[in-house]
Amino acid sequence: MHLILEVIKGRRSVVRFKPRPITDEELSLILEAGRWAPSYANSQPWTFVVVRDEEKKRKLGELVERMLILRPGRVALSAPGLGDPAVVIAVAVDTLKDPDHHVEAGAAATQNMALMAHALGLASFWAGIYGTPVEREVRRILGLPKGMRVVSLLPIGEAAYEAKSERVELSQLVRYEKF
Repeated sequence: MHLILEVIKGRRSVVRFKPRPITDEELSLILEAGRWAPSYANSQPWTFVVVRDEEKKRKLGELVERMLILRPGRVALSAPGLGDPAVVIAVAVDTLKDPDHHVEAGAAATQNMALMAHALGLASFWAGIYGTPVEREVRRILGLPKGMRVVSLLPIGEAAYEAKSERVELSQLVRYEKF
């Protein structure tokens, strides 16, 4: 199997973490992966806000919990908040740099960082924030200026358990030439 496909197939969402810090080198590699995500016309509208402060992580976790209560049925997590990660990376996007495709760019950057974390033996999960009832409060906690939106929060740490999941067969997902 190709190395990239192996990393993609092995990544799973993990919502509880062991209390191990992430090294500066690991964090730098994860952020570098985000930087190299594709964006429309190479606009690169993202900013990555790294949160290591325990109080800010707690507040962000409470907002994720509240979001799940406000939007039941959308996400099923088995741990409260952000699961006590070593670090949280908020993926913010500048709507003026790319008014039409900033969400896709932020999503691509989030995916790149989640894959790099997995390749380094770390775990993460994607907390989608964009357009949720808590996005404004997340923006306030992070001190984002006007025009910046939050696509996601990406908690990262050492997995506290092994996550598994199945995928639908490719033959059920692919159509050729028309639906």
